[in-house]
This record gives sequence, C-alpha cells and structure tokens, in this order.
Amino acid sequence: MFSILLTGICIMSNVNTTRLTCRPTGYTDIDVCQYGWTNFGVRCYKFFSQSGNWIAAEKNCVDQHANLASVHNEQENNFLMGLLPSTTTRCWLGVQDAVEEGQWLWSDGTPYDYSNWCSNEPNNLNLENCGEINWTSDRCWNDASCSTSMGYVCAKDL
Repeated sequence: MFSILLTGICIMSNVNTTRLTCRPTGYTDIDVCQYGWTNFGVRCYKFFSQSGNWIAAEKNCVDQHANLASVHNEQENNFLMGLLPSTTTRCWLGVQDAVEEGQWLWSDGTPYDYSNWCSNEPNNLNLENCGEINWTSDRCWNDASCSTSMGYVCAKDL
C-alpha cells in the first residue's frame, strides 16, 4: 500500500442526488501488489517455478499470505496462462476433490463456479485429486496426482 497526494476527494452520498461531500486536500491509500506479484482484478498473482507437490505448493502460498490460485471466469484463466513462462509449463491450481470424489473445491474457499477441464477430464485416473492448468497443447485443466511435482501460481487479495 502507498499514499498518493490528491487535490481533493469528493464522495456522492446518494446516487439519487447531485450532492457531493468533499474533504480538503490530503493523502489517501491505494492498494497495489507487492514487488514480483501481478495485479488482475482485486487480487495479486505470482508464478513460482520451483516444483512441489500440491500440498507443498499450497503451504508455500499460505506462507505468502495467499492460496493456490482459483479461477472464476475465462478472462482470469487466460490471465493465469499468461503468467506461465511457456506453453508447455504445467502448473498447480488451487482446485482439488480429495474430500469427496467429483466435488471440486478451491483451497481459498471461494465458490467453484468456473472450469476449463480438457476433453475427458477430470477422469480420476490413478486417484487424481488435484488440478493443474496448461495441460496439453489445448492449454486446459487436468486432474493429476497430488504428489506430482510442478510449479504453481499463488493468489491473494489486494
């Protein structure tokens, strides 16, 4: 967070009137992402290239006051793809169905309201309970064994 000098701040107290309440020149706080993190919407994201299993990746994100990234629309999915260093980079997402097969949940607790699974995925082949992004040339999602090592993207609120 940093402060920025403004010449004045005006707040409309009621959208049905034209009355504005202004306060004198001063400072206000603006939220920005920490160095190395990239803003998209109301969250900050960072790709970590060091490989880890899903649990280790989530733990590292939590240590950063974040979680493995959740995805809630196509624009966010495309943004995450853009963070990856190559079109062949496999990367953990914060989605898993380890609690109940087929019931996918985001590790950050947000609703599971969007998916981009590859054709015939998720298939739970060999007990695959964790989600990865950028699988195959289709750049879609796959369920993988949670013990597989790969990079990951963390996300945190501004």
